[in-house]
Formats: sequence, structure tokens, C-alpha cells
Amino acid sequence: MRRRARVAPPQPDLNLTNLMDVVFAILLVFMMTAPLMTQGVKVNLPKSEAPAVDERKSVTVSFDNRRRIYVDGEEVERAGFGSTFARAWGGDQDRAVLIEGDRTVPYGLVLEIVGEVRKAGASKIGFLTEPPPKE
Repeated sequence: MRRRARVAPPQPDLNLTNLMDVVFAILLVFMMTAPLMTQGVKVNLPKSEAPAVDERKSVTVSFDNRRRIYVDGEEVERAGFGSTFARAWGGDQDRAVLIEGDRTVPYGLVLEIVGEVRKAGASKIGFLTEPPPKE
């Protein structure tokens, strides 16, 4: 009669090394991609002190340094600005319109767009600026 080799019972230890490796890898991926998820138009705002505005309840019209026009981050042609803006704004009189223009954009272009915004019926118009540097 042969004797069977005695098998050791399984140890109830939990090996967390592999789990920690996976969690760390996922964390690194999120840390590297999070800065890329920001949306918007890169503009060089003029410096000025002004009270803060609630940007969640507003439509943003932006101009970049190449004089391209954006409505809520979506590039629009100058000819189709009026209809695109009217769709984004929706005719809500309580909704503010924020103008965000690069400092190199000609004043005349900004005034033309503000005229289109006013023609659409918007009365709450604000201009986004950066605070001046602290002395």
C-alpha cells in the first residue's frame, strides 16, 4: 500500500501586490490624461479687476490670436455667427453672454460681434479679463 503525500492546506493570505500594480497604473494614466481633458480656447486676456461672473449659466464667445471666433468652444465662421450664437444662447434673457478676446484681436471685430449678440436680444454682456498682477 502506497502512502499519499500530504498536501498542505491552502493559506488564506491575500496577495495585494498585483492589485496595487494595476491601481497604480490606472492612477498614472488618469494623472497624465487629466490635463489634456480641459476644453476651451487659449486666449491672452487683458488685465483688469472686476467681480466674478457665474460662467455655468452663460454663453462664451471667444476670439483667439488668429481672429477665429468660437461660441462655447466651437469654432464658427464670421458669416454664420448670428445663427450659431442664437442657437447656443436660446433666447433666455437671464442668461449672460461672456466675451473672451485675446488682447491682439482688433477692437472693431469685437464690436461687430457684440453688435450681433445685441441684435439676437442678449442684454447681459460681460467681458472676461485677468486680474492685474499684485504689486
